[in-house]
Amino acid sequence: MKKILYVIVLLLFIALFGCNKNNNNELTVIGTDGSTGSTEKTVKNNVNIKTLETIDYAGYQKILQDNKGKVVLLNFFGSWCAPCKAETPDFIEVYEKYKDKNFVIIGLAVDNNVNDAVKFVNNFGVTYPVYQASEDLIKYFRVGPIPTSLLFDKNGKYLDQFIGYMDKSIAIQIAELGGK
Repeated sequence: MKKILYVIVLLLFIALFGCNKNNNNELTVIGTDGSTGSTEKTVKNNVNIKTLETIDYAGYQKILQDNKGKVVLLNFFGSWCAPCKAETPDFIEVYEKYKDKNFVIIGLAVDNNVNDAVKFVNNFGVTYPVYQASEDLIKYFRVGPIPTSLLFDKNGKYLDQFIGYMDKSIAIQIAELGGK
């Protein structure tokens, strides 16, 4: 009985805090003026990209090498994922505040259609680097529910994995590791 209860709680957790590729949830937010709307409408610094470069394992290693000396947060996300939509504005804010303090966020889209990922990036005005993750890279990291974020230290050493929505306070704590 305990095993069944454990499995039910685990499945409920994944359902609440993770997405799969068939989830098309919209997240409604209330603006400061009292208006409501999809978080996809939140646009800050629109970068207007046209496409995303697809990276594989070798590309990921190059990214870590290029960012040696920085704490790296790799964030696997999907354009349809409600928790991804919820955490992206906070990620942008944290990245902008800490990008000059040895910290970087790298977005890795898992969308089947790169145009959906491009629309997501443009709609949110994502300012941190974003790539399309190859299927091999997704399999290498065994990414299941998204968002999934991986944390690497300043030497490129893997430290931890976070599955599901990442609260802004956790993102700030991670970013502050760059200054230490």
